[in-house]
Amino acid sequence: MRSLQQKTRIVILGGGAGGLELAALLAGRKDLHVTLVDMVSSHLWKPRLHEFAAGTVSSSLSEISFYILGQLRGFHFEQGEVIGIDTQDRLVRLDAIRGPSKNNEQGEVLAGERTLPYDYCVVALGGVTPDFNTPGVAENAIRLDGQPDAEYFRQHFIAEMIRARATGVPADVVIIGSGATGTELAAHLRHSERAFAHDDKPEQKLLNITVLEAAPEIMPGAEESLRRELVQRLALLDIKVVTDARISEMQSDEIKTATGEKWPFDIAVWAAGLVGNPVLKTLGDFECDGSGRIKVDAFLRSTISDRVFVIGDSASFVPAGAEKPLPPTAQAASQQAHYLADSLIRHLNGKLVEPFRYKHKGRLVSLAQAGVVGTIGRARKRDLLIQGQFAIAAYDALQRQHQWRVLGPVRGSVAIAADLMSPTHGPPLKLHGG
Repeated sequence: MRSLQQKTRIVILGGGAGGLELAALLAGRKDLHVTLVDMVSSHLWKPRLHEFAAGTVSSSLSEISFYILGQLRGFHFEQGEVIGIDTQDRLVRLDAIRGPSKNNEQGEVLAGERTLPYDYCVVALGGVTPDFNTPGVAENAIRLDGQPDAEYFRQHFIAEMIRARATGVPADVVIIGSGATGTELAAHLRHSERAFAHDDKPEQKLLNITVLEAAPEIMPGAEESLRRELVQRLALLDIKVVTDARISEMQSDEIKTATGEKWPFDIAVWAAGLVGNPVLKTLGDFECDGSGRIKVDAFLRSTISDRVFVIGDSASFVPAGAEKPLPPTAQAASQQAHYLADSLIRHLNGKLVEPFRYKHKGRLVSLAQAGVVGTIGRARKRDLLIQGQFAIAAYDALQRQHQWRVLGPVRGSVAIAADLMSPTHGPPLKLHGG
C-alpha cells in the first residue's frame, strides 16, 4: 500500500453536482489521495431547490452528509470556506470554522485556518444568482442559492397560505426570471396550493403567481417548440407570464419595471440568471470573464496554472468554434466531472489526453401536475420536443443516474427505493440540460 507521501494529492473545492461526482469517481484508487472541501457538511443537489422551497419534496430525501459519503466512497472531507489558492506552493487556504453565534457575537473557533497541499486542484465552487445592482433586490427579494434560502422561502410561503386561507384574499407571489428555476418553482407552488385548501372550499384560490421575464420570450435560449409548450402549460396552471418586463426597482411590497408598470407582491423571488461564485475573484490571480467565472482552456485548466482545473458553474469554457462560454448547467458540470476523472488518470499514466467536448443531451422541465416537458439533443439537427410518459421517464432516469454516481449501485438503489416510498415524493430529481 502506498503511503500518503507517495500518492497524488487531488483537492476538489466544492461539493455540488460536479465536485461531488468527481470525488466519487476518483475515490478509492490506491494511487490517489482525494480531498473534497465544502463550507457546509452535507450535499444537496441545487437543481432541486425549488421543490424544497415549494414544499413538494422533503430535503431529507436528498441531503447527504459529506463526512459519511467520504467514509463510504473513500475520499477525505474537509469542511471550511476557501479563502485562497497559492498556485506557486500548491496550497489551498481554508478559513476558520466557528460554532453557533450567541447574542449576535461570533461563535467560538472550532478549527483554525488551515492549508491543504495539492498536486492537482479542481475548483467547483458553483454560481449564484446576480441582482445586476437593481435597487431593492438584495433587501426585498429571495434568491434560491442554497438550502437556507429554500427553507426561508418555504416558511414565508406557508405563512402567506395560512393568511390567504383565513382572509380569503389570495397571496401574490412574483417570480423574476423565466428560466428553469423560475418556471418550475411557479408550477410547484401551484401544486402546493392544494394542500392548504379548505375541505368545504376545495376550489378557493389562495395564490396568484406571476412570472416576469426581461427578454422578449420565456426561457431565453430554449428551443422555440419548448417555449411554446411551456407557455401553454403555465397558462393551464393559471400562472401569468409577462415578457419584456425589465425590473428597475423593488420596494418592500412592489416591483417597478422600466416601462412604469407596478407589480405588488407578498413574496418576491429573484431567479434571473447565474454568475460565478463571488469568491472566485478572491482566490488568486485567476483570469475571470464578465460573469465572474474562471477562464479555462480546452482541457479545463485555468489559464494561470496547469495544475488547477475548473468545472461546472465556476468555469468559463468556450467550446471549439463557439463565441460564447458554455451555459452553466448541472448537465455540463456532470460531463466535465466525468471527463476530468478520466483525463487526470490518463495524464498521470503518461497517456494522451483529448480536449473536453460537451455533448448537449437536451433540456427537461418539471411542471408538477402539468407534467414534464423537454427536448432531446440531436447532432446537427434541431432538438426533438418530448412530453408525456417518455419525458417523465427521461427525467426520472437522470435522477437515478446522479444517485448511482454519488452513492454507488447498491446504496444508490436503496436511496431510490426510499425516495419512491416517501410520502413527500414529488416530481423526480432532475439534471437540467440547459
